[in-house]
Order: sequence, then C-alpha cells, then structure tokens
Amino acid sequence: MKETPPGSPAPLSMNLLSQHAGTGRMSSPLPPVGRFVRCLSLFFLCAATASAVRAAEPPADLVVLNGRVLTMDAASRTAAAVAIKDGVFVAVGSDAEVRRRIGPQTRTLDARGRSVIPGLIESHVHATGAARGEASLPFRQLHSIGEIQEWVRQRAKTLPTGNWIQLPRVDVTRIRERRIPNRADLDAAAPDHPAVFTWQYANKTVQTLNSRALAAAGITRVTAAPPGGLIRLGPDGAPTGVIENAGALLLKFLPARNVPDEKYHAALVALLRRYNEIGITSITERNSDVAVYRTYEKLKADGRLPVRVTVTIWLSTDGTVEGTEKAVRALPFKTGDGDDWVKVGPLKVGVDGGALYGTAFMREPYGPAAFSLYGFNDPAYRGDLRIAPEKMKNIVRTVHRLGWQMSSHVTGDAGVDVVLDAIEASDADSPVAPRRFNLLHAYFPNLETAARVARLGVVVDTQPAWFFKDGDALLDALGQQRLESFIGLQTWRKAGVKVALNADHMQGFDPDTSLNPYNPFLAMQTAITRRTEGGRVIGAHQRISRDEALRMFTIDAAWMSFDETRRGSIEVGKFADLAILTGDFLRQPEDKMRELRAAVT
Repeated sequence: MKETPPGSPAPLSMNLLSQHAGTGRMSSPLPPVGRFVRCLSLFFLCAATASAVRAAEPPADLVVLNGRVLTMDAASRTAAAVAIKDGVFVAVGSDAEVRRRIGPQTRTLDARGRSVIPGLIESHVHATGAARGEASLPFRQLHSIGEIQEWVRQRAKTLPTGNWIQLPRVDVTRIRERRIPNRADLDAAAPDHPAVFTWQYANKTVQTLNSRALAAAGITRVTAAPPGGLIRLGPDGAPTGVIENAGALLLKFLPARNVPDEKYHAALVALLRRYNEIGITSITERNSDVAVYRTYEKLKADGRLPVRVTVTIWLSTDGTVEGTEKAVRALPFKTGDGDDWVKVGPLKVGVDGGALYGTAFMREPYGPAAFSLYGFNDPAYRGDLRIAPEKMKNIVRTVHRLGWQMSSHVTGDAGVDVVLDAIEASDADSPVAPRRFNLLHAYFPNLETAARVARLGVVVDTQPAWFFKDGDALLDALGQQRLESFIGLQTWRKAGVKVALNADHMQGFDPDTSLNPYNPFLAMQTAITRRTEGGRVIGAHQRISRDEALRMFTIDAAWMSFDETRRGSIEVGKFADLAILTGDFLRQPEDKMRELRAAVT
C-alpha cells in the first residue's frame, strides 16, 4: 500500500477490504492492560503485567494514524488511529496508543485529519439487475419528454427498420412534464420502428406503444387482453397505445437481452468496485433467488468479491399455509447460512405497489391532485394491495415458524397496517422480535405505527434519496401533510425503531445519476436537511443529526442483518471494514455532503 503524499489528491479507491477476503477470521478483544485496584503493591503488579502484555502484542498489518475516527460504538466515541491485523481491528485509540502496534512489516497510512468511518452498509440494492442491464444496454437518466424522444431517435439510427426499441426505465415523478410519453410522442421519434415505454414497476406494469408497435403486435380494437390485463381504448374505440398488465402480448416480439455469464460477472464486479469508491463495504441484494446467491459465491471463490453480501430471497407463494411451507422448504438454505462474505438473509414478499407510481396502499384516497401524475381518476382510489390480509397472516406465521427472517416490500401506510397485523398475529404464537423482520420502504409513518413497529422489534429499510429526487412531484400530487411524514426518520427514531438508510439502487453505474442514486452521502445529506432537488424543505421536524444518519448506514444496518457484533462500528475484534473520506464528515457543509467520497476503503 502506498501512502498518498500530503497535498496530493486522494486516490479514488484503495480497497482494504478485499485484501482480507476469504480469511473469515475474527479475533477476540485484546486482554485488558490494567484495572482499578485499592492496594498500591497490586497496582504496580498490574502495571508490570500490562507492560508485558503490550510488549507481547503482535505487530499490526496496517495502522491508520492522524484521523478523525467516528467509531459508531454505543457512545459514539471518536479516536485518532486504528490498527488492523488479519482483517480485524486490534487497536482503536490515540496515535500514541496505536503506534505501539507498528512493527517492521506494518504498513502505515496518514489519514491527514480526514474522517475515518465504518464501512458503509448499503442494505437495499439490486446490483445483479443493474449489472445485467448495463452489460446489455448502458443506462441513461432521461428527464423530459424531449430527452426521451431524442434517446429513441438515436437508438433508431442504430437499428434496422422494424426492429423493436425498448426504452430505459424512467419514473413519471422524474419527468419534467410530470407525464409519461404517449403514442404520439413515440410516433414522432420512431415512425419506422416499434417502440415500447414501460413505466410502472409495482404490481401494475403499464406500457406505452407507438403505432408501429401496436401494428407489429397485432393489437386492435378487438384484441382480447390477457387475464388481469387491460388494453386502453380511446373514444373512437381504437387502442390508445397504453396497455396494463398485458406485456404477454409483446413477449414474442421483444428481443431477449441475454448476457453471457462472464460479461455479466465482469459488469457486476465493476459495479461492486464502484460501491467501494463511495465507501460501501457491505450490501444486501433485495430481490434475489438461489442463482444470485450462487453467483456471489462464485465471485468469492474466484477472489473477485470486493464487498460483503447478504442475499434476500424472493418468496413465491399462493398465500396458503401449505403453499408457503412448500415454497420455503424447497429452498436449500435458511436465514444466516453462509459466511461473513456471502450469506442468506430474509425472505421477501411484495405487499403493495410504489409511492412513485400511485400504487402504494394508503389509508386515505389519493385525491384529485394525484390524478394527472398517476393517470387514474377514481376519487376513492387508495392504491393496490397485492396480498390479502389473511394470506399475509398465513405467510408470516409460516415463515416465522420455519425459522426465517422476513422482509416485506410495503410503501403505503395502509399496507404497513396489513403487515403489522400479520406480524402481531404471529407474535401471539411466539415472539417475533428475535427475527428482526424488515419493512422495506414504509414511507408514511405516524406515531401509532412507529410504536407498533418498535414493540415488535421490526427494522425499517428506507430511501432518503427518493425524497430528494421525487419530493417536489410528490408534494404536488399528495399534498403537504403526507409529505411531512414521507420518510419520516424522526418519527421512527423517537419511537426507538432501528432504521437502515439505503438507495434501492437498480439501474445504472454512476452513484449520482443512476436510477435511484446510490451515493450514501446524498442520502445522509437529505436525511439531515429534508431538502428536495428543487430546493424545498418539507417536514423540517423530521431532520436527523449527522451522527444518527451515519448510524443508520452502519451499526443499525448491521443490526438488521444480525451482524452488529462483527461489523458496523470501529471496535476491537470487529472486521476492519472502514472508509477514509475525502473530507470531514462532521464539518462538511450540509448542502455539500453529497460531494464526499472515499479516498480509501
């Protein structure tokens, strides 16, 4: 390892974590160097013993000095230096204390007064999906109907006439016009190519087709939609170009995006290294299967895995006790299986839709202000519930009985009610708190909900960057009162709920311009300021401190995956997952926190 000369730019990433991949070793805390005694002679005896212990301490592999170490231990103590041996912290303290661990072969690194933090834990990503997508067609964020049309025009130039164009995902809340492209928009951009824009990804998939796509797929005024689907017709009875849950009509026309394994794996490793560059040392894959778990195992075996990975397994079930038990027992592992590099996390189900798509299941109707953004006009509409309450109780009880942790995708307040009712029913059978069930998103907390979550020992996984990116559009659609509670971190914190902050990253490789930017310092900046991308401050009473924000990206995130004794803080005996930042985390101006990066991970 080469120390950066003072005054030189910090290296983008110097990955300490990967140097210890595969060791799987934990060291016990060092023996105490002395204790309070009443007898003077015993004091000298203890002092002599302590000196001998220090003399016998083996030299560290690496020592980091002259830093501002934010340990995130129970007391949020700060230190100046750390020593690392065999991939674990063996000393944390002052420069003088830690220098005792320097030997002839010890590498030293001068942090130059910058912040040293625990390696960040990104507890909600879809890295494998992002890697496959990037290997197939690099992601580009599109911000307006005009940019969408230009992207289609450029894509059409590269494809033979008649070949299908599939647009990248764009959320309606992030389109300047606050609407999705219609048939005419796509016709103008691609008159000679079938084009399809898919714009909802919750339990309802809505697609806009241009005229060539409708003709190529044979969709007319008499075409029958598949079960549960809809072909929207205009006043003249002809298709408008919008279909809902009817993608089956397009399957045989859309080209498959098959990516060879080696190309996919290379893209995945490249993305994981990008995570390192922003200070992330652990991730949780949030919508995976056995194949994804095996992929990470292979990367570990090949020495190519630069982050620790917890894999969430999607649970496909009919909602009956029998069906759920059969699906769970068919899996070859259980929560906690694996090792400290790749391990099995919770099961996952989807309870409602998404706040960005108008499908979050809410206690109160969305209201007329939301009609134009989301494309519905039912004044009683409250969103979509994917799992009926009784089925949810069956699922939770069965998963709990079989020894699994469980996570629920649930965004609306009424959806959270359904999940908590099911967890409480299971808690009546046997305590659920030891399972640390997860609520994924849970965007609209109130005091009553937060108290229930705390009592049940449930952990919340939520995404401040969505407030930053989507808060302006959601304020107009949902109103001030709802946005005051949107991602209400103080509501959770005051109730004693553990919260893990994350990105829900799913497409793109850039930390700031990906779909759902995974820059953790943007997330923390937003949690601290409650300021949207448009500059509005909404719900200032929900602001949290820097210490609280960092805790939600470190030790509290470790708690969610049962790793709080091994990582998440800088303490003797824990894995030496750390990041040296490019600046001072505690003094960086609030509106510039997103500019922080990791000089070393």
